Amino acid sequence: MVLPDYLEVLLLVCLCSTTLASNIQIKSDQNIVLDVKSKDVQCANPSPEAIYPACFCSHRFDYETDEYLGRFLYCDFWIYDEPELIHEIFSQFNETNNKFYEVFISKAYLTNFVFDENTTGKLIMEKFIVSVDMYIQNDPPVQFKETAFENSNSVLGAISVNSPDPYFPMNYWNFGQGTLDNLKNLNHLELFNYNYDTEPFPPSVLFTLQDLSFKGDTQLSSFSYVAMPNLKNLNLYYYLGSSLPPYMLYNLPGLETFMLWYSGVETIPDGFFTYATSCEKLMLFGNFINYIDLGGLNPSAWVDLRYNQINKLQEKNFRPFVENVLYTSNANGTVLLDRNPLECSCDIKWLVVDLRDGLQIFQGAQCADGRALADVDPVLLEIECPDF
Repeated sequence: MVLPDYLEVLLLVCLCSTTLASNIQIKSDQNIVLDVKSKDVQCANPSPEAIYPACFCSHRFDYETDEYLGRFLYCDFWIYDEPELIHEIFSQFNETNNKFYEVFISKAYLTNFVFDENTTGKLIMEKFIVSVDMYIQNDPPVQFKETAFENSNSVLGAISVNSPDPYFPMNYWNFGQGTLDNLKNLNHLELFNYNYDTEPFPPSVLFTLQDLSFKGDTQLSSFSYVAMPNLKNLNLYYYLGSSLPPYMLYNLPGLETFMLWYSGVETIPDGFFTYATSCEKLMLFGNFINYIDLGGLNPSAWVDLRYNQINKLQEKNFRPFVENVLYTSNANGTVLLDRNPLECSCDIKWLVVDLRDGLQIFQGAQCADGRALADVDPVLLEIECPDF
C-alpha cells in the first residue's frame, strides 16, 4: 500500500521518537542500511527500487532537535544513462510524492538530461541544486527549458547551478528563454560561469532576490544598470576580471554584504562604495587588489582586505573613511590588512601623524619590513616627509 505524504510523515515522526533516538540501525526492503544517527529515513513513495540507483529520496530530521526538515531527493546521472531511463525514473513522481524541500542533481555529464516538464518540471521544489561536471567538449550544452520549474513557480526559493570543474566553459549551460520568468518566490540564486550581459534576469527575479552569487567566468558589464531593491548579499567568487564595473552597487540600496573572494581583481574604482551606504560587511579576501577607494562607506563597515597587494594607504582613498569612523558616534569601522605589502613610507604620514587614533581601525597591518603599522615612528616620518 502506498501512503500519502502526510500519513508517511506522521508514521516517520512516530518512528523517530522511538528508534532514531536509540543506537540501532534500520534496514529498508532493498537491504540498504540506514544509520539512524544520520536522521535520514528512506521514502516509501515512490518505492525506492523504482528510482534506485540513480536517485534516492529521504525524509530528514535535525540531529539535535528531531525537527522534521522535509523530503530530499538526490540524483546522480552518468553519461551512460539514457533518456528512456531518466524519463522512467521521473514518471514515478506524481501529486502524491512530488513535493520536496530540496532536490540535488549531482556530478553527471548530463548529456541526455534536459531540465523540462518531463524531469524537474514534474517536481515541486523549494530548493534546487545542480552540479554540472562536463569534460567532453563535444557534448551539447546543458539545457534548461521554460518548463524546468513548471510545478515550482510559486514555491521555489533557491536555485544553485555549480560545477566542480574551474574550467567549465560558460557556453555549456544556459537558462532557456522564460525559465525564470514565473518564479514568484525566488530569493537565492547562485550561478557558475554566467553571462549576465546576454542573459539578464527578468524583472520579477530582480525584485525578489535577496542573495545573489556569481562564480567563475562571469560577464557583468551591464549589471550596473538594473535595480535590485531587496538584495542583501552579493557574492563574487573566482571572478576573472582585473576590475569591477564602476557602478555595480549603484542600484542596490539594501545591500548589507559584498563579497569578492579569490578573484583576479586589482582595482576597485574610485567612488565604488559611494552608494553602498547600508553595506557594513565587505569581504574582499584573497584577491590582487592594489588600489581601492573606501570613500562613502558606512562608518561601521567591516572591511576584510587580507591577502591582497595593497602597498600604499593613499590619503585621498582612506582618510575620508577613517575620519568618518573617528567622528561618528558609536561607529566601529574596521579594516583588516594582514598579508599586504605595505611600504609604510611617506604615504602614511596623514595617518600616523595627523590621525594617529585612526591606527586602531587598521587591524593586522604590517609594513613590508616587518614592523607593525602602529609602531611606525611619527617623529621620523615628519623628518623624512616634510612635504607631505
